[in-house]
Amino acid sequence: MIFRKISIIGTGLIGGSIALSLRQSKEYNFTITGFDTNPDALNLALELGAIDKKADSIEEAVKDADVVFLCTPISEILQQLHTVSKHVKPGTVITDVGSVKKIILKEAEKIKNDVYFIGGHPMAGSERKGILSADPFLFENAVYVLCPKFNVPIKMVNEFIELIKLTGANIILLDPEIHDRIAGYISHLPQLIAVLLVNTVGSMGPDYLSLSGGGFKDLTRIASSQFEIWHDIISFNREKIIEALDNFINGLSKYREIIKSDKIGELKSEFDNAFKLRNEIPSSRKGFLNVLYDVFIMVEDKPGVLSKISTALYKGGLNIKDIELLRVREGIGGTFRLSFGSESDARKAIEIINELGYKVFTR
Repeated sequence: MIFRKISIIGTGLIGGSIALSLRQSKEYNFTITGFDTNPDALNLALELGAIDKKADSIEEAVKDADVVFLCTPISEILQQLHTVSKHVKPGTVITDVGSVKKIILKEAEKIKNDVYFIGGHPMAGSERKGILSADPFLFENAVYVLCPKFNVPIKMVNEFIELIKLTGANIILLDPEIHDRIAGYISHLPQLIAVLLVNTVGSMGPDYLSLSGGGFKDLTRIASSQFEIWHDIISFNREKIIEALDNFINGLSKYREIIKSDKIGELKSEFDNAFKLRNEIPSSRKGFLNVLYDVFIMVEDKPGVLSKISTALYKGGLNIKDIELLRVREGIGGTFRLSFGSESDARKAIEIINELGYKVFTR
């Protein structure tokens, strides 16, 4: 791999997680330099082993870098692009982690041509923030969108893809306009819905929130996200977010009319369609360069069942890339989804699990 000197600008949750995930990879052979305007965060990043050394300025951090990750709010990324591009050596790759891509790619057109920009968006995160929340497995099996600038040689793009693969992410190449529309619907709209839902219920009085169960908490977890991050995201993707909001409002109005007219049966097709689409999400990975192959297992609710299965798969030389509990009934059992990196691994897993006597199937 041609990338050995890596710089992380912004050592918070995402920057720290990128650094930790690269450092814990088996192919780790990097020198990672960090810079943060918050000296306490920078010192913590060094103490936690996320970075090898710290720099006193952006210019110092990037001067010898092969790759520079800009892990700051979008408004700062737009400024840092120019500062960084002036102080890196020719051939350096600059990338970012911003949740909006079109505005950043447009700004990147203004930097010098002997520096390569590859827009990036790891679609993983947390409602928490800061280096203490950084997780080396944050990107494991998460979608990592890349939007290369037009002048980046395909060989350089492929090398960068290999670097990002070390984080465990699934990479997809997207046009920035398409990315922003999709992100508006699957990330930015849910964030606003979660905030509004919590505020709506909370405004009814403390008893309402105190009675909330797991479903409400799961649905609104992201309402705890920090506005400092979302200010830029909403500002720079206003058009796509408004489009998503309009469509959602139309859907809510439709549901309201159905319920008001006492035509509840008409909601059945909506529930059925949502059930079908939701169950397809784990296998809807056609855009990935790394497709995952799913296996579904029905097991009894007994201690040690999952450990027994995972141990057998490990002994069979198989690596589980992702795992999810889909359904469970206490005292009876549930269904797990296990994902593997190849079709042959999935077939072998089915054989092993069948030998254990468990019901297993694919879709």
